[in-house]
Amino acid sequence: MKKFITSLTKPISLLALLLLLVTILRLPNFSEPYWYGDEGIYLTIGNSIRHGGKLYTDIVDHKTPVIYYLAAVDSQFQFRIVLYLSMILATTAFFVLSKALFKKLLPTFIAGLLFVIFTSLPWFEGHIANGELFVMTFVLLGAWLLLQTSMFKKYFEQKKTTAIVLKKKDYFFLLGAGVFFGLSALTKVPAIFDIAGFGIIFFFMLVRSGWSNFKIIFQAALTFGLGILAPVILSILYFVALGSGQDYLDFGLLYNFHYAGTWVPSFPSAIVAALFTFKGKFVVMMLVIVGLFIFTKKISKPLQFATAWFVLALFATLLSNRPYPHYYLQAIPPLALLVGLAVSQFVNKKGKVNLLEIILPTASLALFVAVLVTLNVGLYQTGSYYKNWLQFTQGKLSKAEYYQTFNYLMKDNYEAAKVIRSGSDEPSLFIWGTNPMLYALAKAIPPTRFTVSFHIADLNVFDQTIADVAAAKPKFIVVMHDERNQLPGLGQLLSENYIINGDFDNFVLWKRINQPQGLLY
Repeated sequence: MKKFITSLTKPISLLALLLLLVTILRLPNFSEPYWYGDEGIYLTIGNSIRHGGKLYTDIVDHKTPVIYYLAAVDSQFQFRIVLYLSMILATTAFFVLSKALFKKLLPTFIAGLLFVIFTSLPWFEGHIANGELFVMTFVLLGAWLLLQTSMFKKYFEQKKTTAIVLKKKDYFFLLGAGVFFGLSALTKVPAIFDIAGFGIIFFFMLVRSGWSNFKIIFQAALTFGLGILAPVILSILYFVALGSGQDYLDFGLLYNFHYAGTWVPSFPSAIVAALFTFKGKFVVMMLVIVGLFIFTKKISKPLQFATAWFVLALFATLLSNRPYPHYYLQAIPPLALLVGLAVSQFVNKKGKVNLLEIILPTASLALFVAVLVTLNVGLYQTGSYYKNWLQFTQGKLSKAEYYQTFNYLMKDNYEAAKVIRSGSDEPSLFIWGTNPMLYALAKAIPPTRFTVSFHIADLNVFDQTIADVAAAKPKFIVVMHDERNQLPGLGQLLSENYIINGDFDNFVLWKRINQPQGLLY
């Protein structure tokens, strides 16, 4: 028994416990219906890619490409498996990173536990295949490779940094790490701030070790940077070769800047409003980073790095000031590290407590909570999520009842999908409104470039959209009741060529009238 208890305190055992917890917490994920909008968009675009569609040219969203290729699977269930495997890798890499920083198992385990809880539970939409979670995986795998280099390993092991050593094999690790970080940016643009969070370590090294190490640090940083650029450049060449280079630039990259500026929240005071402007957030971030450089000698290396990563990640989550919970997942890994650092002070056997190691993590946590409260970020319910799943597995809730707990559209969507898919493995469907989950559920590819009306209205491409729909002659058209924008020409198209096939609570399903070829226009 004593040997068993002792074995549980070994690193591999603690990691196994964390991975087991990831598995248990994610079990309900595999029973969910097609209910979440962004996931519906990813799967719809992934379906188009699987059928030969050109991303950004034939079908469009506003994110960089990796998330759509990850979603190019046959079903949401398969996409959730991809997410699960991704988070197993992320948790393992985070544990390795924590252990390298703390050197003690208790704070390592606590940081890992916080990481698992907040990236798995519904509070921050950790149960959904959002881009932030895949970004996290790429970033942490890149971090794991950085820790394989002698310079990073010794940097966090030694109290004082003198000579920096870089072995030949380290260049491969640096290059590989850069590739993973590059993939993170190709999953979601805000990942560039995670890249900055790790890239800043090179500057910390230089400050701590002196200019005599400038050449070797520069070579390492350059190799890391080349690794980051490699997948980005390859992606550009790939889309240029497809004939989609300009579309990739417009929608995969530049549209993100437009999207970030379209949300204008209200604030309780002018001072708070000023702090949440781009300039205000940037100034706060830079003040913290400059302070970290100024007080380098008084701050431990792990605390300096984790704090810098946190403020950069928090800045990334606030680029658009949107109150979407999954945006704030990006700040969870560095915040968990900061909490672990604070815990390590309380288990310090030497009895010497560094107040900065407690004050900075506490201040970071307080800032994070203040941001959530100020922006009124509505966290998802967790207790009811697991309660409903248990009732469903026990037969106390029918499948229809269980599905309806996720989204009020589920009953209508699943009934309509049966009609739409009847007689065709590749149904033709156009939805006017916001219901990409129905596209994904019916495995239908939109006849236009856009999966939701938001993008059509935002870009004012109504004429092109109705022209595409009229030319494609989809067998089914869905008009959502809650869609406020009108699509000019849609009413005439429906009245002349379609009949109502189903009047649901939340939308009307229209079916094309079978007419002789040439009469439909």
